[in-house]
Amino acid sequence: MISPELLRRYPYFAGVSDESLRQVAMIAEEKTAAAGTILFREDDPAENLILLTSGELDIYFTLGSGELRVVDSVVAGELSMWSSLVAPYKSTALCKVSKDAKMIVINAPKLRELCDQDSALGYRLMVCLTKALASRLGAARVQLATID
Repeated sequence: MISPELLRRYPYFAGVSDESLRQVAMIAEEKTAAAGTILFREDDPAENLILLTSGELDIYFTLGSGELRVVDSVVAGELSMWSSLVAPYKSTALCKVSKDAKMIVINAPKLRELCDQDSALGYRLMVCLTKALASRLGAARVQLATID
């Protein structure tokens, strides 16, 4: 469990009720990972939503040739593993820590249950998640456009 006040610092939880924030905090924990650590691979079960609090993560797509290509970076304050909230709950990319990272890791199945119970929480997370996903897609397009 983490402090609800820690979550309140991030826009994903703005306007969320104190009770919902407390419930999310109860299913979250702080973790660290050293540079070079692979957090997840493509097609892994997406069991946690990750909120990066410091450090940096690189997101890789596998090209048709089998080559891994960095398509985006996640920096402090951003979410990773968006697929933990969208069926079929599998990772769509590989994520590697590029700078030592601290993160809040939220149990996704329990978070999905909370979102089902509290539509305001679910709506807020999905709006933020959609913005993050649109940004990531744009960055991926730019990176992939440079392939010869």
